[in-house]
Amino acid sequence: MKIDVKKITKVGKNTILGSKNLLLRNIKGSLRPQGLVFMVTDKCNSRCTHCNIWRQKGVDNPLTPKELEKTLSDPLFKDIREIINTGGEATLRTDLEEIFLAEHKALPKANLQLSTNALIPQRTVDLAKALLKRGIPLSIGISLDGVGEHHDKVRGVKGNFERVDWLVQELTKLKEIYKDKLNFGFGFTLSTLTVDYMKETQEYGKKVGVDVLIQPYSQANFYSNIGRELSKTDKKLLDAAKSLPPSFIYESWLSSMETEGKFIKFPCFALHTFCALKTNGDIVPCLNLFESSAGNVREKTPTEIWKSKEAQEIRKTIKNCSGCLNQWGSGWSLESCSFPGIFFYLTHPIRLLERFKKRGIE
Repeated sequence: MKIDVKKITKVGKNTILGSKNLLLRNIKGSLRPQGLVFMVTDKCNSRCTHCNIWRQKGVDNPLTPKELEKTLSDPLFKDIREIINTGGEATLRTDLEEIFLAEHKALPKANLQLSTNALIPQRTVDLAKALLKRGIPLSIGISLDGVGEHHDKVRGVKGNFERVDWLVQELTKLKEIYKDKLNFGFGFTLSTLTVDYMKETQEYGKKVGVDVLIQPYSQANFYSNIGRELSKTDKKLLDAAKSLPPSFIYESWLSSMETEGKFIKFPCFALHTFCALKTNGDIVPCLNLFESSAGNVREKTPTEIWKSKEAQEIRKTIKNCSGCLNQWGSGWSLESCSFPGIFFYLTHPIRLLERFKKRGIE
């Protein structure tokens, strides 16, 4: 395996430029979120073995498309670059198209993303067609934790893999028409439950021409996950992590496993350069701190919430967070939360070179 010098150079450049912009905005005192996770719904039709959110009742009065448009039109969100629409399972909302159109109307320059389990594949296809016909780009992340029965076992729904396969075929047809306006890929959650299925998932991705993003399992309270035992130090898990291409998040996650959790926590920018909007209208730092509401957009404007005493208190507590992948790697993204990435470059150059050498990378 050879290093893509151009790609690494681009990543480094984006990291430096992102940090420069972040620093300048911080000095000016105008720090605003650049990334937003919108929890479209907290209801889910999966029955994942690693998550218990589907056992919860869920919110019965979620934000409407009109409420969402009003919220995102607030000056606080004018720098938003990407909106990740997730759940629960976002496609359970019958007004999903209206939700995305509201986001685009309020923030036309933001990259709109959808995370889905593919259990209602036709709704995802309908959404893609509706947006693409209007010239609105869309990115889709499809959960895939194995091939065939293996995926169905992890996700707890028989026939889930068949729907994933059908969805990929339909999206591939659309991509031939709309080219770069449509992007989609697989998200594989690496844990002790799925480690044996990683290679077959990667091979399936190559077969259908879809990239597979390996995501280390992390405990997010919002999903009521069953705990860190799924990411504990395990030889199979360790070997799988070592086989992945070198990157900030993999290397630091690997370091955490090798040192049994005694990793260096990088600065967290939750409720600084990114935040999450719950389906009931609460603004929270992230999925891991979804109980820490800074305020509700049905009661106050986003700007008022961002500057509130409650928000300031939450920011003080974030440094004592139990930890997540943002503290293990490059944070929200290389451009909007890139200081951790730079720290990793500066403090681990020898370690990275050792990893390159061990993996036979020239």
